[in-house]
This record gives sequence, structure tokens and C-alpha cells, in this order.
Amino acid sequence: MNQDLENWFFFIDKSFKKIEVRNALKLYVEKILLANSPIIFEFNHLSLLLGVEREFLSKIVNKPELFYHQFYIPKRNGEFRIINSPNTLLLEIQKWIYKNVLCPIKLHENCIGFRKGYNIKHNASKHLNSNIILKMDLKDFFPSINKRRVIAVFRNIGYTRNISYTLASLCCKENSLPQGASTSPYLSNIIAKRLDVRLNALCNKFDLNYTRYADDLTISGSFISKKFISYISKIINDEGFIVNETKTRLLYKGNKRIITGISISSNKLTIPKKKKREIRHIIYFIKKYGTKEHLNYRKISDPIYLERLLGYLYFWKFVEPDNNKIESYIFTIKVELKKLSEAYAGLKEKQIEFIGKFLEKK
Repeated sequence: MNQDLENWFFFIDKSFKKIEVRNALKLYVEKILLANSPIIFEFNHLSLLLGVEREFLSKIVNKPELFYHQFYIPKRNGEFRIINSPNTLLLEIQKWIYKNVLCPIKLHENCIGFRKGYNIKHNASKHLNSNIILKMDLKDFFPSINKRRVIAVFRNIGYTRNISYTLASLCCKENSLPQGASTSPYLSNIIAKRLDVRLNALCNKFDLNYTRYADDLTISGSFISKKFISYISKIINDEGFIVNETKTRLLYKGNKRIITGISISSNKLTIPKKKKREIRHIIYFIKKYGTKEHLNYRKISDPIYLERLLGYLYFWKFVEPDNNKIESYIFTIKVELKKLSEAYAGLKEKQIEFIGKFLEKK
């Protein structure tokens, strides 16, 4: 850092005559280097760093909604989640911002989701062997974070108002964080850091454990009163977020306890019992009657059904690495996938042969 600072100071002294300008630039450079972020002086400079023409970058900043593709994913409750996928260029720009500007910013230790080196097992394991678990959910997590709060993130790094506005515009759509942008997860964690600090401090006073995985809050310990839940809700509202009341749950010993898809009901990490029974039943049916019969019987038309099943089996293996039965299930599905692949290849050869004969007759 010292060498970088000296190099920048040398450049500033050489390039600018007025002492007040040099001093202001030196303060600006020093603050940003302390944050381990790249120096960005103005719009043209950012354009060069990104490798995007000034005029085109200006179009993205002024009309970011034109550079997203919107689609919908169904939720379990029958509603739809809106996903905004940035086009290739904007995606690359967001990746640059994430890697160079956002990643150096430290997150709270109990923020588990969307960060390198952490996963849902870390989240669930923090709450093992607890008498009671409180689960809460933040409503419309990304959309609830407006552009003003995103601008504040870049201002806190040390960037000018103009550059902060530009960087925020490249990360926002219609004045909020879009679900689908590669910068949204980390920005949400940065913005929720004060929430994490306040909730963790409150939990420490009551000898409770606290973690946040994206919009899922989990608190556990020996005792949690309903009054305590109101304290948590107040802090959440104070920090500009909204509690999804329908998802607030107090889970006691003997209840089904599932945290971010992992069951801790038996005081160890497993997948839910209901899911285990379902998979065992599927594997049994496929082995006995074949994939085609299973799909017909269950009226399943998913073209990548086996791939999805295999993916969940690998997830099960990730959660329970010592469970030897899973390997046999994985082997069964791989065999079925190979059969389907060979059948498809044979069908394709027959189609080519048929087309060839048809063209010969012509």
C-alpha cells in the first residue's frame, strides 16, 4: 500500500500545479487505497478501467433497465420470483465492481450467505444442540434496498458523489438491487452489516447464537421469549428492512428443525427425513420398473428430471459425507442417465439413416 501511495503522490505532484488540488487528490487517493479499492478519478477514468467506450457506458448508467432480461421463477407458495439477468457486457462490468471494489470490504462474522469460504452447513451447524430456535425472514430483501443506500456504500469507500452514483447505477435497476445481478448479494451483505452488528450484540446479551443467510435470520439458545422477538423486529425495521411475519417461527425440541434446507432435528446435520423417504422410494421404483415407467406413473414431464435428482443426491452427500448408502443411489441414477444417453444416440442414428434413405429416393 505504501508503495502504491508513493507512486500516486508522485504522479499527482507531477501532473497538477495547484497545491490545494494536489492535497485534495492525495487525501482522496489515500482513503481509497486504505479501503483496498481501485482509484477512480472520474467517468472517463472508469470507462478506461472497464474497457467500455464512454458513450456506451453512459447509456448503461442512464438506462440500466434496457440491459437486463427479466424472467420469473415459481415459488412454493404459488407466487413468482422476478429475476433480472444482466446482458453479457453489464455482467462483466458488475463482476469487475464485485471483484475490485466490493470484495475487499469486510462483512460481519455471522453473515454466512453469499461469501467465499462459507456455506449452508456453516449456517446450520451454529444452531446445533439448542433448546429453541427462532427463524425470521426479511421480506423482499433485494428490492427493499434502494439506490440511495447503494450510493452510500461507494461513498463510504471514499469515492466522489459522481463516481458513487455511477457505480450504484451499474448495480441497480429501477432504483433498487435487482435479483440476478452479480453485485446484489455482496452489496446486500455490506448494507445489512449494521443490522448484523446490532442483532448479534442483542443476542450476545441473552446468550443466544445469531446467523444470517441472505434474508434468513436464525437465532438459537436456551430460551427465547415473545418479547425478545419484538426487540428483533424493531431493530430490523430501524435498519430499513421488513419482517416477513408469515415466516416467523419458534421451534422447540421435538419440532421439525430445518435451517436453509438442512435438518438439525437429531442434533446433527442431515437432509430432512421426508426428503430421504421420497428419494429412497424414487430409487426403488426406478431400479424395479425403470425411469420411463416412473416418469409416466408420476406424470412427470421434466426433461432434466434425472439430472436434478442427481444434483440433490450430491447435495445429500455434501451434507452427510459419511452416509455410504448415497453412493449406491448416485450409481443407480448415473446408470439410468447412461441408458437414456445411449437410447437417444441410437434414435438419432435411425433418424439420420431414415433421412438419408428419403433423400436417395428424391
